[in-house]
Amino acid sequence: MLLAATCASAQIISTGHTDTQETKYTENDLIYLYPNVETGALTATPPVGGINVTYTWEKYNSGNWDVVMTGTEPSLTDLSDGGYRVTVNNNGTIDRQDVCWTFQPEILSLKADSLFSNCNNIQLIADISTKTLEYYNPSNGDYYTVDYNISYNWTSEPSIEDAIPDNSQPLIEPPYEEMFYYVDASAFNDAHKLTGESLHYNEEPIAVKAIFTFNVLDRENENELPENTEFKNIKSYTGSAGIICFINDSAKGLNKSYQIDFRTDDGEEKPSEDDLIEVRFDKIGTYHMDISVKNDVSGCKDTESLGPIKVEEIYLDAPNVFTPDGDGTNDKFMVVYSSIKDFKMVIFNRWGRKVFQTTNPGDAWDGKIAGKDAAEGVYFYVITATGFNQGESRKLENSLHLFRGN
Repeated sequence: MLLAATCASAQIISTGHTDTQETKYTENDLIYLYPNVETGALTATPPVGGINVTYTWEKYNSGNWDVVMTGTEPSLTDLSDGGYRVTVNNNGTIDRQDVCWTFQPEILSLKADSLFSNCNNIQLIADISTKTLEYYNPSNGDYYTVDYNISYNWTSEPSIEDAIPDNSQPLIEPPYEEMFYYVDASAFNDAHKLTGESLHYNEEPIAVKAIFTFNVLDRENENELPENTEFKNIKSYTGSAGIICFINDSAKGLNKSYQIDFRTDDGEEKPSEDDLIEVRFDKIGTYHMDISVKNDVSGCKDTESLGPIKVEEIYLDAPNVFTPDGDGTNDKFMVVYSSIKDFKMVIFNRWGRKVFQTTNPGDAWDGKIAGKDAAEGVYFYVITATGFNQGESRKLENSLHLFRGN
């Protein structure tokens, strides 16, 4: 953006600059920074109620002020780096003198580099050099330099998950593969920009990063708790024993080996295992899996904890009415259950004849006998089940009412 700026203590208005600073000497004159100083312009504000106003513009030169323009025109163009002073004359009397400094900054060189890399981080650095912008206190000749206001933009290829901080020495996660790091720099709100030379990190990366999730085997029984759904790429789960977890390995790094450790909320530990394919949980309890990945050459190691994985105790329930009339509601007689290892369900008619039997808790009676609709009325069931833990058993015996409706 091309700006116009003024200040109460230095009433010289600039156009074409992108940033402004104040001088470090006490007068606090303005410093204007331009993408192209030659296209900028300075304008002195006229005195209130001025008569026969003239303006004398001077350029600072080694302690002297050289006149560059005099007349009734308040604006000065064709600027260059350095100091300018304007003397405003109102009807033959000096009204005031104002000073400002104009510069075209330049980033001379820019290169992405690194200070160090270890198992946990890499420290990048923007190696930069800039053109010196110097100015002087007109009253005593003291020397100063403009402090560069630089903003940085870092990117990488392949891209990393977290954005790289926009400073000159960002500390970020280490590379896990061959990487390119890029940096752009901008001075004084884009007064000057430069794209730096990239850093090609092609040494063999030493770091690893543990990234793991798991899928839970869906047994596709609509009557098993929790309700049937798709459990993929998850990090915690509560469900019916036995819970079978299939580990998803997205770990980053080279020369990898793995270890998995189990913890329970009651402090009991299970033996460590190295199998990252399938893990089964049967015993009631709450488990955690600490999965570690290691670079066997560098020794760098990282761990991710999955869980809680909660195995629920045995549960068994059954309705006493069902209506197999084909309306899609309550058409089958089935148990609702969790954590059942062995199961048997037998249904009898009122005369004690067996009409249905299954050893699969996910099965259901559809109200048919030998392929034909069973008569409405009262039936009886006996259901027995055992869980995965010692002493876990349930038994249900009750009547069942079959209605077909109109």
